[in-house]
Amino acid sequence: MLDGRLRASVSQGLAPLGRGLRSLGISPNVLTASGLVVSAITACLIANGDLRWGVLGIALSGLVDLLDGSVARTGGTASPRGSFFDSVADRVSDGLVLGGVAWYLAGESAHAPMLAFAAMALSMLISYERAKAEALGFNAQGGLMERAERMILLGFALFFNMLVPALWIMIVLTAVTAVQRFIKVWAQASGAKAELRESVRHRRLARRVGTRSPSSSSGSSRLSGSSGEDGPGISAWWGSRRPAGGSMTRRRTLARRSRP
Repeated sequence: MLDGRLRASVSQGLAPLGRGLRSLGISPNVLTASGLVVSAITACLIANGDLRWGVLGIALSGLVDLLDGSVARTGGTASPRGSFFDSVADRVSDGLVLGGVAWYLAGESAHAPMLAFAAMALSMLISYERAKAEALGFNAQGGLMERAERMILLGFALFFNMLVPALWIMIVLTAVTAVQRFIKVWAQASGAKAELRESVRHRRLARRVGTRSPSSSSGSSRLSGSSGEDGPGISAWWGSRRPAGGSMTRRRTLARRSRP
């Protein structure tokens, strides 16, 4: 939700900083790799119980994630390879941070880490839905709990040490997001299937009309008396017979007149 509404404006605001980093020779891939390192450090801080420092790490990794795209766009170096690297790095970063949360919760309860693992699995599911939909030519963006919302909620939970309630909220809203994206892509795929079925029906109808038209045109040519591939028509045949009959009639008339 926030990703689609705010990312464009935030990226535009960070464009000057992106140009400055580009002028220093810092590439987008270096920033993406730096974000991975920050996420790993953040996971270690959270697992060690330094939750407030974990909030700072989440904020810093989010900033780096925005800057790598800004540097790529302002420098004209955006590419499918960089986009792929950034997407994979985001998934790894989410797994690292939630893994740190699970490690920390393991010291409080034997079952609490399962909340972090469930949140991680659902976040991977909605990311997969989007990737698969885009590979098929559909749009699966949007939803109540995208990556930006998850990181903001997790930051508040770390700051106020309310991880268990926040994880329950994250699980429920992420599951709703997965259902929303499934319904959205299903509707698009159903519309595409209907269009394909209609296109196939039109092509079959065109082939049927194309196969019937030669026979009907030859039949009409035979009825109209025009010659075609099947030979002369009725009118042509009758015309070829008339001169012979006409000449016979004229010879009989001349024979009667010549009698005394």
